[in-house]
Amino acid sequence: MRNTEIETSTWNLKKLILWNAIFIAVIVVFFGNDFKTPWDETIFFTLNGSLQEGRDIWNGYWAITNSRFFDSFSAIFLGTVCLIYLVKNPESNFAERLSRVLLLVISVVLIMVIISRGFEHYYHQSPSQVLTPFVNINDLVSWLEVKTGTRKSFPSDHAAISFVSAILAWRYFGQKYGLVLSIFALINATPRMVGGGHWFGDVWIGGMGLAGLIAVWIIYSPLLTWVKIVVKKLLKIEIIQSFTGKF
Repeated sequence: MRNTEIETSTWNLKKLILWNAIFIAVIVVFFGNDFKTPWDETIFFTLNGSLQEGRDIWNGYWAITNSRFFDSFSAIFLGTVCLIYLVKNPESNFAERLSRVLLLVISVVLIMVIISRGFEHYYHQSPSQVLTPFVNINDLVSWLEVKTGTRKSFPSDHAAISFVSAILAWRYFGQKYGLVLSIFALINATPRMVGGGHWFGDVWIGGMGLAGLIAVWIIYSPLLTWVKIVVKKLLKIEIIQSFTGKF
């Protein structure tokens, strides 16, 4: 994709208004039901019910992907993908690539701030705390203890960060990176629905909705242009040039 096709130097108000109207409509539809969808309970019982005695590999996989270790691995994986894009794509200059990576970092930071501050007092119990029967992974896997519930499950931060990374990767990094991060997003967003930490709506209404909202404000604004201006100025500093010259 050519740079002229992905960079917006002015506000695209028509698309911003359209997408924001869609997101507002979704919020209005699901707000009255505490952001749960009609399929939340069925999906939870189907996924969580797949955890059974004797399914050691299956249970172990979901235990690992629900663990803090996997959270750290996911962060490292996302950082590695960004680093590979930064150093392995000579078709665009380093300032351009760095600006796009920083745009993704900005989106992740925004999501973390919005969830931690904007939903700080919004209590939304996870399915493991309100539904029965509930299969606790910790009763099936003795070698790892994982968190299976929370009082504030909406929106899913794992899903929001994963989805916004995939969306921006498709837009700014290219199809190969977009596909990799889309697969990563599904792998990273699903475990909490199996383990009982998130409802389907937490992931696909909250996570995807927040990711989409952040993405459209980034894509249809001049933010990439602004970031690029700052990056180019920073790269002119002599000490920074000594580290980035080979790229």
